[in-house]
Amino acid sequence: MNPVAWTTLNLDQSGKAKAGVLILDRSDAANAFSGEMLDAISEIVRKAGQDDSLRCLVIAGRGKHFSAGADLGWMQESAKLSREENLADAARLTKMFEAIADFPRPTIAVVRGAAYGGAVGLIACCDIVIATDNSRYCLSEAKLGLIPAVIMPYLSRRFSPGALRRAALTARVFDAGDARAAGLVDVVVEAGNLDDALHNEIAQIVQAGPDAQRAAKLLLNQVRENSGRQGDYTAQAIASARTGSEGQAGLRAFFAKTPPPWQITVAEDLKFCHLLERVEP
Repeated sequence: MNPVAWTTLNLDQSGKAKAGVLILDRSDAANAFSGEMLDAISEIVRKAGQDDSLRCLVIAGRGKHFSAGADLGWMQESAKLSREENLADAARLTKMFEAIADFPRPTIAVVRGAAYGGAVGLIACCDIVIATDNSRYCLSEAKLGLIPAVIMPYLSRRFSPGALRRAALTARVFDAGDARAAGLVDVVVEAGNLDDALHNEIAQIVQAGPDAQRAAKLLLNQVRENSGRQGDYTAQAIASARTGSEGQAGLRAFFAKTPPPWQITVAEDLKFCHLLERVEP
């Protein structure tokens, strides 16, 4: 079976604007990461980034849990690897995380149940995180004498510094409220309200220009690389946005009091959660 499912949802009746939906699909193993899953996610996300009809990417887990992190069998095998083989294995993991972190349009993680280890890193790669109030999280590596190494850059972009230190050093399990307070999660809802929460988030995403969203993500990366320092790169970014075709169209629409060309109204009957239910063979 394919460890990752991929589909798209039409955001309106025209079908020209879509949401990509990537589903971790190993519910019999709590959606734990396998090497095959890493490769599949990397390739799916890479191809999806080339599809201009996609306005956002949603990532979720099939069944009860988001993901238990690394597969036990995979972890067992990694203990037998040489240092060089471990470096290659880490590069494979990094490729997946970078594909998600560098996706050119908004990404939304939808978290139900448990998210442990590397799964927390995957969540931290996303721009927006919606979680159910019964979800739980753990950077469990320290309990195994390991560290959350490859995922640390993504965790540091999301967590408040003190919360990240506590989570990494204690390997404590924390709930959705703590995850929101730490900065990992943006929206916490009851499970029955998940569709409404996602609908609301996507409805806001499609009000903004896709080129502007791509440019904003690139600029955020530049700001981080420059340690938050001001520089000519910010002036270059706004000049490009103001003189670009999307920026010009947006300004014309604003002053004419008309909708910009990219703006759509998301269909009221857009549903998502049914895709996450486990289908028994």
